[in-house]
Amino acid sequence: MKELRRIKFTGKNLNDVFALPCVDKIVKIINRPQLVINPSILLKTSSNVANIGDELVEYEDEQWKIIKNS
Repeated sequence: MKELRRIKFTGKNLNDVFALPCVDKIVKIINRPQLVINPSILLKTSSNVANIGDELVEYEDEQWKIIKNS
């Protein structure tokens, strides 16, 4: 699969990431925003939640993947 775009979730780009088709909602846990990703367009990962520092990757087949910050 070809990667179309990669977006790092900084926590400060909430307006930008909320507009992505993969984001269902943004929640705030202990004063830190998290992205809840639509599981129907998410490639297999351990979670459908992206935290600050994680990257969202869109592929040409309209699937998304969360790459966790190590």
